Amino acid sequence: MARAPRPSPDGESGAALAAVLVVVAVMSVLAISVVEAARFSTQRTGNQAQMDQTRWYLLGAEAYAIRRIDQAATATATEAVNPSDWLDRTLTLPLDNGSMQVTVASGDNCFNLNSLVRQEEGGPLVASEDGQARFSRLLALLGIGSHRTLAASLADWIDSDTVPGLGGAEDEAYGGGSAVALPANHLLGDASEMRSIAGFDASVTSRLARLACVRPTTSANVIAINTLRPDQAPLLAVIFGPALPLASAEALIRERPLGGWSTLDAFFADRRIAPIQLSDESRAMFTKLSRWYVIGIRVNFGDVTETSVALVDTAAGRGRVVRRVFGARVANNLL
Repeated sequence: MARAPRPSPDGESGAALAAVLVVVAVMSVLAISVVEAARFSTQRTGNQAQMDQTRWYLLGAEAYAIRRIDQAATATATEAVNPSDWLDRTLTLPLDNGSMQVTVASGDNCFNLNSLVRQEEGGPLVASEDGQARFSRLLALLGIGSHRTLAASLADWIDSDTVPGLGGAEDEAYGGGSAVALPANHLLGDASEMRSIAGFDASVTSRLARLACVRPTTSANVIAINTLRPDQAPLLAVIFGPALPLASAEALIRERPLGGWSTLDAFFADRRIAPIQLSDESRAMFTKLSRWYVIGIRVNFGDVTETSVALVDTAAGRGRVVRRVFGARVANNLL
């Protein structure tokens, strides 16, 4: 019988070499994957550490700003302090591997959108005629048409019932049960919610952006006379009515005494507003001491940049953060 030919030594060597090369290639791919995973894990850990450190810097800067607010409030209560020395100014502080910027702005001088309703203790939210009238006047001063309808729509969005006010909009106006969004029947949490309300298109919201805000209360914001800016003059004109034209309101702010008005009586004695008869309720809408402040912070640390905005309430005598948003754009009326 014929014997089968035996494999040559060269053939066996070639097969073994190919097997070794395959194993080496697989091990190389695995090694590269392990190294890349380790590199990404190390980078991710480093980034997370930077982000954590940045967050602590933000909170530390916020605490520093609140101490500054408390000190200024104490001083303002006993003497005339020029708020322009520290409000709306950006303080830059160096860090070992970066820097941070801190800005404190008054949070009083804006129209609280939640003031279009009122609420008795423990009761439902009810549309406020006074709040709607003030908001309607503000819209008119800004040249926004259909101001009464817009005021009613906003009040209906917030109030607890589902019955539309005169010219307002409740569930049926948004499509009823098939609607993507229905009136919240709750206080607004952010001014951006205006975009969901009937009639509040981009033109309306953009013109309101610099004067409207949201506070966690149905009370109208009390105007801090010594922190008003000329571009906030419509807020004065809303309270004083047609007797104080917008140009006169701007001039009143621009010609404010150095260091601000020492008392509310000094403010009301100004020749532009002294002849105007105001109700006690309207006079109570002005204050020398601010209640609300907005703290904007930007931290650049290593490769990480982070921002935060905090709303501070000083009604209890000390600054207390009632809302904080990380990653928010730093501006005056963000909340």
